[in-house]
Amino acid sequence: MEFSFAIVSALVLFFITNYAWRLARNVSAAKATGLPFLIYPIDPSNIIWLLTTVPLRPWLRSILPTRIWNRLTLTIYGWDFYEKRRPFDEYAAPQGNPKSFLVASCGPLELWTADPIVATDVLRRTDDFKMPPLVGVLLGQFGHNVLTTNGQIWAKQRKVVASVINERISKTIFDSAICQTTGMLDELSSTESEVERRSIETIKMFDMIKRITIHVLSEAGMGAKTPWKEKDDSDNKSESGFKMTYIEACKIVMESVTGPIVIPTGVLLNWPFWLPGHGFMKQLGIAKREFPMHTEILLNQERQRMSGKDAASEKSNIMSHLLQASDEQSSELTSLSRDELNGNLFLFTAAGFETTANTLSYAIVLLARYPRWQEWLFEEVDALLSPDASETPEYSAVFPQASRLMSVMLETLRLYTPVVHVLRTNETTQQIKTSKGIIALPANSSVIINHIALHLDPEVWPDINRGSDPSWVNANDEGIPDETIFRPSRWINPVGSPRPIYQPPKGCFLPWGQGPRICPGQKMGQVEFVAVMLKLLQQHRIDAVPLTGENSRDVEQRLDELLRNSIPKMTLIMDGIYNVGTTGGVRMRLTIR
Repeated sequence: MEFSFAIVSALVLFFITNYAWRLARNVSAAKATGLPFLIYPIDPSNIIWLLTTVPLRPWLRSILPTRIWNRLTLTIYGWDFYEKRRPFDEYAAPQGNPKSFLVASCGPLELWTADPIVATDVLRRTDDFKMPPLVGVLLGQFGHNVLTTNGQIWAKQRKVVASVINERISKTIFDSAICQTTGMLDELSSTESEVERRSIETIKMFDMIKRITIHVLSEAGMGAKTPWKEKDDSDNKSESGFKMTYIEACKIVMESVTGPIVIPTGVLLNWPFWLPGHGFMKQLGIAKREFPMHTEILLNQERQRMSGKDAASEKSNIMSHLLQASDEQSSELTSLSRDELNGNLFLFTAAGFETTANTLSYAIVLLARYPRWQEWLFEEVDALLSPDASETPEYSAVFPQASRLMSVMLETLRLYTPVVHVLRTNETTQQIKTSKGIIALPANSSVIINHIALHLDPEVWPDINRGSDPSWVNANDEGIPDETIFRPSRWINPVGSPRPIYQPPKGCFLPWGQGPRICPGQKMGQVEFVAVMLKLLQQHRIDAVPLTGENSRDVEQRLDELLRNSIPKMTLIMDGIYNVGTTGGVRMRLTIR
């Protein structure tokens, strides 16, 4: 008994000593950089800390004194969105640098930065600052891809992937988004009488937006063209041995990327009935098993097409272009393996699905909250589209002219960027350029580029392009700092400028990243956003339906609360707007204008 106690005591002493040594080492290293730093006698990167503190955030905030909470919150994932620039102003600025600070803890030394010079320097040096392994765990489930790899493997994949994103893909996305949005509007209209069709209400608009994006990306990515209203294909599924269609499996997989997808398929399929989430976990297990099987069937069909009579006819989807680009390479050093091909196909669908759906949802809520911006957009929509809703708009004629629609997307991404920060790690000591000079960052540190703080920088964003504002926009909205206000016109340059859309300084606007690892699907997301919003606003205005007893100011406050209480997961998401039943969600109204 005494021997066991001695072993336990020795282990406890070892862990305490080890953590104390790490803390002392990081404090010493932080002092040596000359940057502001905060000290925490914990390890914020510890998986137990990560899993427990996020759900406990509201409770901790309610019980802890403000002064303690304001410091502790910086160790809880997602603080960037909730705290905005406060930590930089409150803790970093008094120490001499309002743009960066270090967190010296018992885990890795963390450099938190809202310095565009640091962001630019780190993101351009892909060999010195690498993607962390966690990204591979979450997004490499079906094969490693251009996001999960580093070094030469990444460079090879990037070259192949970049070659397949062209105007033919963009046209496919645009046409598919118009078609799917038309299908959504037709379904909503069909549920109302002739008189009621002038005003359509639904609590499932945001679920429908998700459905649009998954259908569009399935067609653009895999060539799996799906009508808005799918027929009952249960017979086809049973005959082919599948329990889910490609779209069903795809949707479940994409919605689980933020966590449950890491659980092995066998465990999911045998999830005990007495544990929480039994039904969903089993469905996810089936989806994880069948999704790659569907992908392989689609790939084989495309290979057969390419080798057969239809080989001369080029298909405008990413799968066919990746196959063609890979087959054209003669060396293993320049072509994609089967694992890499599957991984990149999954990435295009997964990344595009989540980010585009959420950006569209945020834009719809913002336009409902600030309806006068819809009037501003109607001017552009009416100039671009015929009043005849049955006429299909042409991508090449419409998209390049949709400056205001694009500005709404950019302003939405500025305030509600899908990824609140990016993380890079360095294996060796690295010199980094900062706005205050060069610093030496110790090996095995973490550089965390805070998108939220960068997008609210008071030195960059206030009062840009005031001459482009509609006449009703005040120079300052109720005394609120301009950089925090939804003002899409800040992105519209004066007539006669070389570029119609404002280009922020390097490192100041990073929704798609920057440098060599910039998101290859950037244009795809822009095209889909413009097409969906164009079709939605062609004949309709969008409002949030008041709850019983609410006046217009109450609705505005409710929407403000909805936006404010967003949750940073893999991407930023509004709480409670998706997967609604007959109640809950946010009831929206489409009114013929």
